[in-house]
Amino acid sequence: MKRRRGQVVLVASLLLILPTAAWWAMVSFGYIGSPGNPVVPPFNFSDRLITIEVEEGDDKQLRATFAGWEEGKEGLTGDEFFAEILSRKKALPWIYRILDVTSLAGVLWVVFGLAGQGIFTARMVVQWYASEKARASIVPPAFWWLSLLGASMLMVYFIWRKEIVGFLGQSTGWVIYLRNLWFLYGRPAPLGEPGEPSRDEVAAAQ
Repeated sequence: MKRRRGQVVLVASLLLILPTAAWWAMVSFGYIGSPGNPVVPPFNFSDRLITIEVEEGDDKQLRATFAGWEEGKEGLTGDEFFAEILSRKKALPWIYRILDVTSLAGVLWVVFGLAGQGIFTARMVVQWYASEKARASIVPPAFWWLSLLGASMLMVYFIWRKEIVGFLGQSTGWVIYLRNLWFLYGRPAPLGEPGEPSRDEVAAAQ
């Protein structure tokens, strides 16, 4: 019983740790930009406005600097900033615009998020099929596994998107899915007809 529960916890932990570790590695090696570490200097197209500092220079002209900007380095003027944005937008493939991303890594992240959403939706199809087959409302173990897997993928995706609402929405359910699996794999396994001893009870008696 403890071993099966330990396996549930191990799987749940890996579902969160492995994608997050892969994301961290890609950021560290420069495949994914972060504020202050742009893939294409001087800034990432995906940087939030809050990472931009606007100051008035000695010439009374407003200039923009960005997170990680070198100390004393002159910022971009408004014309320079807009010219940089224009040149990058012209070079963006149409699929990037549709998905609201600015790099191939962003496309892969969206695919990852869509896969998570697909798995999360599949749980309801599985539950519906099991209920129709049994002619009763039931929740098979696959429902909780798909819920846990889909929610884990979406949580990692929302971390990348910096989307707190989506992350919180999935994280509360994640705990519930894990708890149900904890109960499911902690109970004695049934054996034969109702009233007969369980497999665990038989094993303990031998």
